[in-house]
Amino acid sequence: MSWDTLFSLQGHGPYILGAYGVTLALMGWEVLVLWRRAARRRSSGAAPGHGSRP
Repeated sequence: MSWDTLFSLQGHGPYILGAYGVTLALMGWEVLVLWRRAARRRSSGAAPGHGSRP
């Protein structure tokens, strides 16, 4: 697939870009959630794997 086809407004280009955008947004959201959870666990002083669910 060429760059012109990918970024054109005809065909499936916008749908592919939208799918990539949603995927990247979900991955970023998951990283943020995991980072905040780890920061909260570090600040509370809980030992990793001690009394926590996987």
